[in-house]
Amino acid sequence: MFHFSFKSALLLVCGFNLMIHAEVQAKPNLAPLKANITEQGSAYYQFQVKYFQSADQQRRYKVWLGLPRQVTGVSPALFMLDGNSAMSYLSEDVLQQLATREAPILVAIGYDTNLPFDTTARALDYTPADETGKITADPRQPERLSGGSTEFRKVLLSQIQPWVAGQIKLDPQRQALWGHSYGGLFVLDSLMQAQYFSHYFAASPSLSWADGRILKNMQTKTVSHDQAQALWIMEGDLEQHHPATKSPNFNPNTVQDNRHVIAHFAQQGVQSKLLLYPNLSHGQMFAASLLDILNYRLF
Repeated sequence: MFHFSFKSALLLVCGFNLMIHAEVQAKPNLAPLKANITEQGSAYYQFQVKYFQSADQQRRYKVWLGLPRQVTGVSPALFMLDGNSAMSYLSEDVLQQLATREAPILVAIGYDTNLPFDTTARALDYTPADETGKITADPRQPERLSGGSTEFRKVLLSQIQPWVAGQIKLDPQRQALWGHSYGGLFVLDSLMQAQYFSHYFAASPSLSWADGRILKNMQTKTVSHDQAQALWIMEGDLEQHHPATKSPNFNPNTVQDNRHVIAHFAQQGVQSKLLLYPNLSHGQMFAASLLDILNYRLF
């Protein structure tokens, strides 16, 4: 069941500025992270950490699992990519707000680092392979590898998700996946593969990456979506109106491409919507989208 109305969407877009951390800029801050809520402790959630290994043994994933202290029945769950950075936004105020309703399970999937992003690892894990299916250089930064989304998804679905389900009873109709930028690509790529989650949140997906590979893949792969699924693309428009502020992710056709994606999945029976955030950059959409999902409980 989807609980989010169009009226709520308007309120969300109008009120997002109140929830954004001021330090989030267009370019990611790669300074070491301070202690997050796991080390500080919470009156509303209890956290545990588990590590997983990539198939090639080259990347170690650090996964935070947040369980509400008050649980009744089956629980909705939010799986968050770029978990190191995502955890930095889970303040006690946010968790308290979540606890006033049916508190969701929080699963932050990051890397074994004290940095907010492992840019090399995520470039490989979050991006789809080309037609050869092989790992290749990242077209944007050739010193990095790309095209490993299939193997990363195996870890997520065969190891991380079952581990979470073993800790608490999950509601199969309310399991959400959120990702930003390259993570947004992974969200869309996962929606194309099969029905793993009920809700997909792609924040500023890098649709122009690799000459629009994800857009081309959409045209060649059709998946039957029998169960109710929802896709939200959450996009800022700052770079559209102010090209001088453009980042390496700049795409003059961002809004048009997002609308194309929405229309494509809507035709396949996915409840699809595009939310545009006025005056927010690509980088600022990380916090804005994540906090909106949590504060407005879109799943």
